[in-house]
Amino acid sequence: MVKVDKKDIRRQEIVAAAQAVAARDGAEGATLRAIAAEAGMAANAVLYYFGSHAEIIAAAVQASSGRFLEKLAEADDLEMTPTARLAAVISAGTTAGLDDDVSRILYEYWPHMLRDAEQRRIQGELTSAQERVYREIIDAGTRSGEFSPLLNPAKIARTLVAQEDGLVMDVLAGSATSEYVLDLVGNLAAALLGIKAEVLLELIAVRGGPVPAK
Repeated sequence: MVKVDKKDIRRQEIVAAAQAVAARDGAEGATLRAIAAEAGMAANAVLYYFGSHAEIIAAAVQASSGRFLEKLAEADDLEMTPTARLAAVISAGTTAGLDDDVSRILYEYWPHMLRDAEQRRIQGELTSAQERVYREIIDAGTRSGEFSPLLNPAKIARTLVAQEDGLVMDVLAGSATSEYVLDLVGNLAAALLGIKAEVLLELIAVRGGPVPAK
């Protein structure tokens, strides 16, 4: 019988509480006291499980990053054609975190990279992982003859991730719609990879995204 580590369970509850507060009240509102209250604990009791407030926040962002990558992995079916995989990952990368609080939490702490080395590490690893997913799909499509990349595949992967990063922020801020973002990223990917935009956009729509206006 597997022994339950009660301390580990409590740590997970605190991380979940930090995620909930950050999503609801923002990074500024996710204070030690607020997180402890969300978890139903006293602030000093929380520090028995984590060494500092910064450690709690890092664990919360790491957990959100991990969940985002899980969604990408769930979307990227290796049995599909490279073009279909590309559509699935574009859809997941731009909307995967919008059906819950994953993206909001990641974006709340994105600016913290400027001064926090641990946040910089977490966000950097997330970006690198996203780029690897795109790079693998681009390489597969190039081998199969579906793609004709206009740039070095690594540069295309980095460009697509950067576009997603900026555009999802616009969606969260209410200055862009998911439809607009999917259309823009789909058209960009098609142009960079030498495939028909309408084909890619239709596949994105099949993945559950809205069909962009013609």
